Amino acid sequence: SQGHFKNKALRPGRLLSRGGAEMKRLALVLAVALGLALAQSSYVGGHVGFFGGSGLNIFNAGAHGGVRLGVGLPEVRAGVDFSSVLGVLILGVNADLLVPLAAPGLPASPYVGLGGNVWFLPGGSTDFGLHGTLGVRAPLPGMPLNGFVEFQPTYAFGGGGGFVYYLKLGFNYGF
Repeated sequence: SQGHFKNKALRPGRLLSRGGAEMKRLALVLAVALGLALAQSSYVGGHVGFFGGSGLNIFNAGAHGGVRLGVGLPEVRAGVDFSSVLGVLILGVNADLLVPLAAPGLPASPYVGLGGNVWFLPGGSTDFGLHGTLGVRAPLPGMPLNGFVEFQPTYAFGGGGGFVYYLKLGFNYGF
């Protein structure tokens, strides 16, 4: 019986029995929220750099997209990167929350952040990690680009766990 649901709107099947009106409202709210987020300052970019730890330093490259949620507010970024270890390609997927730091009068803008990584390893296995981000970005003169340098100390949980790092040099193109 559905008697234990005091609020009739929460009863199973209620969302569909009213023609999906609640689902339509929810979809509209999500669409408006997504539109507002994307209406902020979005960007795409890429990087080259190094990935390493325990004496191993390998080439890394990737692409990302992000959205600044407003002036002085955090931004969210998601990306993919590729590293090659002895000819074996490792695909990484990452997400970050980046927070700008106040630096009046400086030509570059520092930022910090937190994020996560998932790595897809040969043989179908995966690994994951958490990272911090220390970065600085600046507009590139005469171009619609911002250049950046980032250091990301990372803790990888697989294989008994261990610290690794990313050192990135890249650019962002804003829309």
